[in-house]
Amino acid sequence: MESSYRVSFWLRNVLVPVDGSENSLRALELAADFAKRYGSKITVMHVKGSEEVRKYVESRLDRRVDYEIKLVEPGPDSSVPNEILKELYEGSYDAVILGARGTSINQELNIGSTALAITANSPTTVIIVR
Repeated sequence: MESSYRVSFWLRNVLVPVDGSENSLRALELAADFAKRYGSKITVMHVKGSEEVRKYVESRLDRRVDYEIKLVEPGPDSSVPNEILKELYEGSYDAVILGARGTSINQELNIGSTALAITANSPTTVIIVR
C-alpha cells in the first residue's frame, strides 16, 4: 500500500494542457487514470480556448473523474508555452502531463516546441505522452 500512497502524494494536483491533438488526448486519458487510481485533481488547460475542445474534454471526462477546465486566451506578447508555464508557476501543481507533439504540420518531429519549452522550464514533474 505504501507505494500507491507515495504516488498519490506526487500526483495530487495535475495540469493537462490540451490542444485537440491525438497526443494531448492520450495525455488526458493518462491523467484520468491517475485521478481514478490516486485521487488526483485534474486541471485541463486549453490555450486559445476552443469550445470544440471543451466539449470533447467534457465528453471524455464527465462523471468519470473530478476536473476543472481553463480556457485561456494568450495576450499579444505571449505564447502557448508562456501561458502554460505561467499557470504552472502560479498554481500549486505536482505534475504536468502533456502530449509530445501537438497539431504541427511536420509529422517527423518527435517532440514539439511547446512540449520542449515546458520540459525545459517547468518547476514541477513533466510527463510526456507519445
